[in-house]
Amino acid sequence: MSQPTQITVIRDGLFTSRRLTADINDTVTTAQRLVKEHFGRRPLTAVEVVVTSPKKIPGLAAAAQGAAAGIPENVYAEKRLSFTAKPDDLYSLTVVAPKNTIRVLINAKRLRRRPREIGATLVWAFVEVDQLCRKGSLERRIALTRHEMGTHVLPKGKARSLYRIEAEMEDEAAKVTGQIVGKVIRQNRQAEAAAAREEAGTASTAQNAAA
Repeated sequence: MSQPTQITVIRDGLFTSRRLTADINDTVTTAQRLVKEHFGRRPLTAVEVVVTSPKKIPGLAAAAQGAAAGIPENVYAEKRLSFTAKPDDLYSLTVVAPKNTIRVLINAKRLRRRPREIGATLVWAFVEVDQLCRKGSLERRIALTRHEMGTHVLPKGKARSLYRIEAEMEDEAAKVTGQIVGKVIRQNRQAEAAAAREEAGTASTAQNAAA
């Protein structure tokens, strides 16, 4: 029997919302469960959820993937990865990290303004966790990291192929997140409708008894 994935929620930055971090901590296991139920599997890799500012996301992503790729610190400390080019636009970013860990970087600034999107953001993140646990994904991500940091530059055709796979993974994450969130919404509506019918039936029974 597989053991649950270890999840750690970390608040990074003095001005990062404590309340948002608490809300994420309360929601993260549900998001993980929904993704597990969708794919029928649960990755065994430990997951660190880091709630931080968009300003810090590029450096944290470069440090995590640079270290995982075995790149010297003096190199990755000066580099930024292409998918962090517009950190303010990100809700979250899922990256590989050392010691067989996956790190989810949460844009606290964006989610603080859109609290209703916490659940969907975490579902998306755990879809990406699932993707990075699939066969060959870690190797592709490390190859791209080394390519972008200049320690192992890939032939153009190979680089294009890896970027295409990354784009396909993003499309899949969007599609699956929509499916999971849509299912939860439908289930909630059905539960609300059932509760309303039960309440109406109880009221009708009480009226008949009174008559």
